[in-house]
Amino acid sequence: MDCSRRDLLKGLMSSDFWERPARPAVLPEGVDILLDKDACIAWGKGICTRCEDACGEHALFFVGMMNPRVLLDRCTLCADCVDVCPTNAIVVRSPKTEAQTGESA
Repeated sequence: MDCSRRDLLKGLMSSDFWERPARPAVLPEGVDILLDKDACIAWGKGICTRCEDACGEHALFFVGMMNPRVLLDRCTLCADCVDVCPTNAIVVRSPKTEAQTGESA
């Protein structure tokens, strides 16, 4: 998907962007944390480091300034990154998520 800064800003400035409901959490079997590249501002070449700043375990890092990655061996599934993500691009498996989707670990 090729996305220019202009396209990204158009989406962020649309009147309904901040009121859109969050997408339901859907995690594949065996996956505890998922970063949706299509929803992530940084992967869209925008400037956003909220997830990295919020992570006390330094489990999120950026490759080339724009591509966040999750270090699974450091991630504690605390969901601090989920709480600060403005586009809900990060999903973490938790008891709350499992109750919503009907899955179990």
